[in-house]
Amino acid sequence: MGVLVRNLYDVDGRWKYRKVVPVALRGHIEGNLREFIRWLGPTRQTQSELMRRYAAASSECEGLLAAAKKRAVGVFDELSAETIAHIIATERSRVLEADEEDRFDEDADHLFEDVRRQLADVPGARANPDPDRRWNNRQETLEGALVRLQHDYARGQVDELHHAEMEDLCLSHGLNVDKASLGFRRLGKAYVTMMIDLVTARLKRQRGELVPTPAPPPPLPEPSAADAGLTIREMSEKKLVSKQKGYSTREATETALRLFEGVYGQRPMASITRREVAEWVFLLQQRPRLPAKEHRSLSLKELVAAYEGRPDVARLTGKSVNGHINHLNSVWSWARKRGFIDRSLDNPFSEQRVEETMPAPTEGFTAAQLQAIFNLPVFTAGERPKGGRGEAAFWLPLLLLTYGTRPEEMSQLLVSDIFHDDEEKCWCLRITDEGDHPAKGSRHLKAEGNLLVRRTLPIATRLLDLGFLGYVESLRRAGEMALFPKLTTKGKRSYLHENFATWWGAYAREHGAIPASNIRPLREFRGTWGTAAAKADLSEEVREWIQGHYRARAKTSNRRYGIRDFGKHIDAVQFKGLDLSRVVRPDYAKGS
Repeated sequence: MGVLVRNLYDVDGRWKYRKVVPVALRGHIEGNLREFIRWLGPTRQTQSELMRRYAAASSECEGLLAAAKKRAVGVFDELSAETIAHIIATERSRVLEADEEDRFDEDADHLFEDVRRQLADVPGARANPDPDRRWNNRQETLEGALVRLQHDYARGQVDELHHAEMEDLCLSHGLNVDKASLGFRRLGKAYVTMMIDLVTARLKRQRGELVPTPAPPPPLPEPSAADAGLTIREMSEKKLVSKQKGYSTREATETALRLFEGVYGQRPMASITRREVAEWVFLLQQRPRLPAKEHRSLSLKELVAAYEGRPDVARLTGKSVNGHINHLNSVWSWARKRGFIDRSLDNPFSEQRVEETMPAPTEGFTAAQLQAIFNLPVFTAGERPKGGRGEAAFWLPLLLLTYGTRPEEMSQLLVSDIFHDDEEKCWCLRITDEGDHPAKGSRHLKAEGNLLVRRTLPIATRLLDLGFLGYVESLRRAGEMALFPKLTTKGKRSYLHENFATWWGAYAREHGAIPASNIRPLREFRGTWGTAAAKADLSEEVREWIQGHYRARAKTSNRRYGIRDFGKHIDAVQFKGLDLSRVVRPDYAKGS
């Protein structure tokens, strides 16, 4: 397919849309429906055709579920004149488009011929040889339908079949309607009138007259800002300010908003429908991952159109698509919790995630690469190149190897983060977002707001043996606040490690320690540590806590628990084949 979508299955060469109906809603759907199923045609169809059919099935399903949720709480939608006109215009377009496709459907003729040939060998069986059989069948059906419809219109009545069709039509638009209401009766009149017009138009096509298919109507006008409340952009700004999110989160949220607004504009939250979000997700899945420079200013729709039919172009991964969905889903959930929007409103961004292809696991540096790194002159000959930013060239790689943390977490450490824990009787290193860094200001950790990512770890034996405490003491004597005072920030995110990473990669490659490409010189320490920790039999919970992924089953952070029960495993992580005997202990550490 080129993209992976939820609820879509290949069953014996046919695409099947299947979604399980939540148990709580089954009693509010006719027939106590357990799952919603639609067959979308053969697998040999084009991706664009499949996505169109998938979107229609998904919209129908989401409309059904939305109406069921309203039934569950006893909420009815009003069928205003504007809503009725929109429903009728949408159905008129759909029916005439389906008629046109069926009229020129060669597959139906091929299927009949296959059946006819099979029946020819069956004694007593007979197939209709008339080449106009489909035209004749359609003509007979339409003429009979017209007579019945005109009969009903003349008597001002709507039969049970059309009542059921009207209800299904409302459900497809996510409307839970009161069938005894005046609005539903008015819809009945409009529906019978539309059906007469449609049958008449299809009979004209039977005579060879050209009857164009009208385009679907535009979405219903948005309510005024005074009635609809804040837009999702305005709400996201409230959330980001309230939660004091860092630049990375703000940037990611802005990207998601820009992609959404590129399709629908700045929409009031209450006006966003689940169907619209589903269609936005389909566009995201087809967006090129790295569009050409001249295309980067195009809107999402324009980008997708520009790269349609290009199987050679990589599209956004499932992880990237889900990231955009998650940011807007988070805004909606936050707003509902705090009463900015009606809690009864369905969150249209929920349950919209697509399937992700799991990335291949990274094991980090090979044993040979790791040894070559710590044989570099910066470790074995006391070199301190200018780009290495002083002692960062020596200690930063060692810290990343020892703890497997993110580069920025170590780069932003303060001297005060190194302290002696009298109760545990050991020297410790504190990873936190508390306190300001003299160069970057506020410090940040990934998953801000989760206290469990703030963690305290014992100083590893290998660092003590190499004189790390002597280095820290020299900084204290000099009155320095930062553990690596020569690191400076770079870019909008104000990262301290970026300039260092550029130098480190070039330095390691220049000395042949790592290959020229396909490797991240600082981040690879993270994978290296993870591989070694797993081989050392550290549990997944311990590994995630040390590396800052830890979410825990508990609701509070207990740092002492981490030092005693998790941090003690730091020295258990060894790197097979790594020999640090050539590493020269820096002069300032001698005698410490």
